Amino acid sequence: WLDEAMAYIAANRDFVREYLEEHLPQIKLTKSQGLYLLWLDFNSLGLSPEELEKFLLHRAKLWLNQGYTFGEEGRGFARLNIACPRSQLKTALDQLKAAIGDGS
Repeated sequence: WLDEAMAYIAANRDFVREYLEEHLPQIKLTKSQGLYLLWLDFNSLGLSPEELEKFLLHRAKLWLNQGYTFGEEGRGFARLNIACPRSQLKTALDQLKAAIGDGS
């Protein structure tokens, strides 16, 4: 089942990339070295790390790993776990889209 799980996670990565390109082009997906954790670049929103964290948690209702906790180079980034059902991933991305559409 490991091959199936890895293929599913790879398809989730592709899903996130396509979703961002189509619906949230201001959010960039960075090249991933990990299997199931993706780095999202939110710097185009112009938020401080604290503002980004509050925005994601309170407006988008998402609890993502904040990049600033990994050092200065992580400012403006958040880490998304994609080892989940695609329906949950779509819900999370839809929440992010709605929050940004509300005028971050």
